[in-house]
Amino acid sequence: MAFRALELPHDISGRLWLQSMPGRLEPWGSFLDEARTRQLTLVSCLNPLDEVAQLSPLYHKAISEGRLPFRWQHLPMRDFGLGSNPEVFRQGVETLIHSLRVGDRVLLHCAAGIGRTGTVAACVLKGLGLPVEDSLLRVRQAGSNPQSAVQSGWVEQF
Repeated sequence: MAFRALELPHDISGRLWLQSMPGRLEPWGSFLDEARTRQLTLVSCLNPLDEVAQLSPLYHKAISEGRLPFRWQHLPMRDFGLGSNPEVFRQGVETLIHSLRVGDRVLLHCAAGIGRTGTVAACVLKGLGLPVEDSLLRVRQAGSNPQSAVQSGWVEQF
C-alpha cells in the first residue's frame, strides 16, 4: 500500500498520509482494509469527480452512494494546476489544518499522489507554521512535489 507519511510539526496530534487515488493502483477492497488499519477519519480528494469516475470506478461509486467509512472532503484541482476558486481552496486547506490539529488521521490524494497532492500538502505545512523551504522539503521526502510554476507559486503565496 502506498500510504506515505508526511512529517508534521511535533505539536500536531493528527497524522497525514499522501497517496495516489484510492482504488486506482490497488484493489478498492485493499485500500479500505488499509484505511481501517490506519483508522482514517478524513480523506481529501483533489480530483474532479469525472476523473475519479474514469480512474477508480469503485471509489466513485462509494462517493456517489455515500458509503465511505470516513469523512470525505472534495477540493478539486486541475492536473498541473489549481482549483478554480482560490477562496474555496484556501478554506479547504484551513479545514485540513484544523483537522490535523484536533487529531484527525487524514489521507490526501490526487490521481498519482504527486503534483496536486504535493501542492496542498505544502500549503498545509505552511499553514501549520513551517517556512516554505521546510514545507517543500518534507513534501519531497514523502514522495510528492508541486509539478508546475503555478502550483509552486500558490505554495509561496499561501
